[in-house]
Amino acid sequence: MSTHTLDTLNEIVEHGVKLTPMMAQFYDVKKEYADHLVLFRMGDFYEVFFDDAKKASKLLNITLTHRGKLGDFPIPMAGIPHHAAAVYIDRLSAFGLKVAICEQVEDPKEAKGIVKRAVTQVVSPGLPFDLEKADSQDHKFIASAIKLEDAYYLAAIDFTTGEFSGHKLTTIEDFLDKLRMLAPKEFICAMGDWDEVKELDNLLNALGVLKTHLSKEYFEQKYTEIYIEKLIPAFKRDKVIATCHEILGPIGALSYYICSTQNAENFCHIRPFQMISEKGHMKVTAPTLIGLEILPKSRETYKDSLLGFLDKTKTAMGSRNLKQVFTNPLNDLVAISDRQNFVSYFLDESDILESVREKLSDVRDLERIMAKVSTNKSTAGDLINLAKAVRTYEELGDVFSHPSAKFLSTLKKKELTSLRALSKRVENTINDEIGAALEKGNLIKEGCDQERDRLAKLSTNTANELLELEARYREETGIQKLRVKSNNVAGYFIEVSKTHTDKVPDNFKRRQTLVNSERYTTEELTAFEKEIFSAKEKLERLEREIFKALISEVAENNNAIMMLSKSLGLLDVFQSFAWVAAQEDFTKPNLNEKRKLTHLEGAWHPLIKSIIKDQFVAHDLMLNEECFFGLITGPNMAGKTTVMREVAIVQLLAQVGSYVPAESANLGLCDYLFSRLGASDDILKGQSTFMVEMAETAEILRHATENSLIILDEVGRGTSTYDGLSIAWSLVEHFVNQTKALTLFATHYHELIEMVEQLPGAKNLTVETFNKDGDVQFLYRLIEEGASQSFGIYVAKLAGLPQSILERSTHLLKTLESENGNSSATSLDVNTNDISSPQLSFFGEPEIIVEREIPEHLQKLEVDLSSVDVMNMTPLEALNKLNQLKESLRQ
Repeated sequence: MSTHTLDTLNEIVEHGVKLTPMMAQFYDVKKEYADHLVLFRMGDFYEVFFDDAKKASKLLNITLTHRGKLGDFPIPMAGIPHHAAAVYIDRLSAFGLKVAICEQVEDPKEAKGIVKRAVTQVVSPGLPFDLEKADSQDHKFIASAIKLEDAYYLAAIDFTTGEFSGHKLTTIEDFLDKLRMLAPKEFICAMGDWDEVKELDNLLNALGVLKTHLSKEYFEQKYTEIYIEKLIPAFKRDKVIATCHEILGPIGALSYYICSTQNAENFCHIRPFQMISEKGHMKVTAPTLIGLEILPKSRETYKDSLLGFLDKTKTAMGSRNLKQVFTNPLNDLVAISDRQNFVSYFLDESDILESVREKLSDVRDLERIMAKVSTNKSTAGDLINLAKAVRTYEELGDVFSHPSAKFLSTLKKKELTSLRALSKRVENTINDEIGAALEKGNLIKEGCDQERDRLAKLSTNTANELLELEARYREETGIQKLRVKSNNVAGYFIEVSKTHTDKVPDNFKRRQTLVNSERYTTEELTAFEKEIFSAKEKLERLEREIFKALISEVAENNNAIMMLSKSLGLLDVFQSFAWVAAQEDFTKPNLNEKRKLTHLEGAWHPLIKSIIKDQFVAHDLMLNEECFFGLITGPNMAGKTTVMREVAIVQLLAQVGSYVPAESANLGLCDYLFSRLGASDDILKGQSTFMVEMAETAEILRHATENSLIILDEVGRGTSTYDGLSIAWSLVEHFVNQTKALTLFATHYHELIEMVEQLPGAKNLTVETFNKDGDVQFLYRLIEEGASQSFGIYVAKLAGLPQSILERSTHLLKTLESENGNSSATSLDVNTNDISSPQLSFFGEPEIIVEREIPEHLQKLEVDLSSVDVMNMTPLEALNKLNQLKESLRQ
């Protein structure tokens, strides 16, 4: 038998087996959603069949059973309860599956034959079932792109928040980096497109992106206009789209995908489409932000990153906006100053800051509430939370009207008046008491609607009327233990014990005989029952109508509500900046757009300092027009990489408008922040460390300008010593003589130290160490001189290498240094002007000396050790080498 549900059903039909009406209905749905896991509504459960059932059982750890047979074919079945479906469904989509929700679309009581069913929603990684519980910090972008002759056109939509934007990118590198920055959950492309772009496949696979192919017609406007108009009603008159008509291709594909998977009358929560421009922004790539630990690495959580540490926002909108602010730093001094002044306002008014944080903590995720409104999933609680957000905005009126907040997008007077009226209507309509619900007929407040109040009174007075009726029947019959009761099965009835049945009057009609009692009814009680049930049904129907009208009014105010969300979200970002600055003792940086400058005093890495507290040694650094290149040498574990990261972090924080971790900071504005940090293989590209290193270095060389900030760590160590030194040497000359950007270049190639001393515009830096009789202490202070030693063997000692290995390593190191005269750097000609001139050979090949009396296995050990590049060995590499040596000795 086939392993796929649709194939199995096809096989059953081909065998001439007649399907049951229910299974025939399921078969029709499955044919339309062949690559989806179909959840078929059966009463209070969603059921899955055949291979879908086996897959769901395994992934969700639920019981696999059978629903009879079709001929000789058993029907594997698994089910999940309707009331708990959200958790299970989103778990399935988290595994990269698409789930089709097939609901009962008519009342079973009114059905003639089998109940009608239809797919009402498709759930996927980018389209979660439970919008309210979607990860608050994360966007859930669905992206689509086309490549034309001149550029790559990329559109992305987050259906859960309504964000809809486009990008025009000129190179494949920029396109892939933007996609990596967006980190979409799904990617929509035309069949056949991108098949030859292996880099894209590698990236999507590494990010776990679900890829969907559509027919090419869905990328053509004439076929997708009706779908685009649902998301962008006036797209033909949209001035943004008019500036980049090509973007309509991916917009159309996304619009079709959304409309065909979501059951919504309108998509009121989708924001106006925006084309994102880099004008006014400092460019920074995803690898740079990951290398700086701003964003988490693939196996890390948000809390492990620096952004997670700096995120002191109080709302989900604020957290998402914070990430956007960090991934889009500014390059406009006026815009940066506006942000800084707003942060300063909070720091000067600590009571106001505390009050803002307290008020924002009550604000819920308005963007996702509006997504629920669009998809008919909103609840009374959502409307109450919306009303609270409007009240919070009004309470924060003085903050929004402060001169320092003028740059924030705020509500216009007309919009605020409309939202105030809406909020008042919600408060006067919705009963916010615990337990209030439409099904109970008590969701709508008394006084909201006269007819509703009449029906509610009729329903709530039932108990009193029943007691009065019961008392009258007791008096008329003389049966003191007569009871008037009701239940869901029998309805309303009169219960009399069998010892008193002889007293029952003729107008009591027997309904049911029990062991110890008889149940009766009367025409009066039957009429009362019908009136009660009718009133309850009418009450529930009327309350639903009132609630639906209120939802419609919310939808009509969607633009104002989304602006409200944006205003509160951005306010949350900058109060978070202020809170962090106050708690961590950050300082306001001085920025100068006309100078090339990095002048830091007492700078620190905020994440590391938060862990080791006062043990952290702060750093000073001066780079400017006269001396803009710093070569950092020194041993591993001394803090070189930390210094470089903190310099980049300070620059980035300054250009997003935040205070910075330093006692003082005077900075120029940078147009591009480049960093190459770390030596791990790039799993996103499936390439080796060295290949990725060279590719990213090439990217820097292509795009860096005199106004950029470049951070490079250990370039060239992924290849042989001589190749690496050659590359590092040439790069230093290029950066100093041609690029002339502010640059920190860390290396273990001490041959570069004297060369740098001869280059105008460059200087040597090292992290200070203290060596007394072989006992090395790392002082961590950054000083302006070259490192005298790498202390690789000392670091190996700290890592736990045996004393015999360390002694032999020291002996070999001295031998190698004597062979090379310990003068490799001083014997080189330094080219300070023309980087294209030929370079001299750096070393002669060292001769390995093997003592004849040493046993053969130790001779091999000596050879192995002599090949170790001790000056470029990290602690981890030392441990790995030690393990190899131990294994060889055991053999």
